[in-house]
Amino acid sequence: MTSPQKIEQLFEQLSYYAEQSQLTQAQAQQRIAELEGENSALHQRVAQLEERLQLLRTKLTQHLQQGQPQTWLERPEALMAMIRDTLGLNEPVPEPSQTTQQNLDALSPQQRLAYWEKKYPQAFMPGAPQPLKIGIHEDLLAAEGGALKRIHRALAHYVKVPRYLRSIQAGAVRLDLQGRNAGFVTAEEAHFAQQQLQALEQQKENKIQQARLDQKLKQLVLR
Repeated sequence: MTSPQKIEQLFEQLSYYAEQSQLTQAQAQQRIAELEGENSALHQRVAQLEERLQLLRTKLTQHLQQGQPQTWLERPEALMAMIRDTLGLNEPVPEPSQTTQQNLDALSPQQRLAYWEKKYPQAFMPGAPQPLKIGIHEDLLAAEGGALKRIHRALAHYVKVPRYLRSIQAGAVRLDLQGRNAGFVTAEEAHFAQQQLQALEQQKENKIQQARLDQKLKQLVLR
């Protein structure tokens, strides 16, 4: 392996680790935001419950002053109905919260990709990617809704990197969101992916050459 190839490989590895670090940071920030939201909702629920308890005390005091204890002894279900109604126990229990369409659209492309890696682990495998189904953006739109352009942006962070482009080989199996066979890579698709890969590698080489040139210029200035 030549020196430029070694440098390119090292650059690619560093880029991958940087992307993973960004994803981890994005996931942590997303979780912190979720916890802050849950904490705020909990405080609101506690305040609401305190108000209802105070209302219940007031109602019980009024009924006691009006001589209601005998009625409650004869019809305890009436007392329980009043208590449940005052405390809001008859209200339907909300379903466990899930990531909504609005929440997904609020995510950055890296955060959206991290979400897909957890939800569709058989399709999104950043460490060892496989070709995705043609039109998988439509499947994601049907499953999650939201803005199509945001789905495209997040997908770009997965499919427009060297590791994924190298997986686009003629005859390779394409995967749907559940990891099932969704077709095969054609020779034309493989050729196009190879062209994209070469373009990315040329961009990296240009950056390396520019960095070397900048370093030499600095050395000349410091002399």
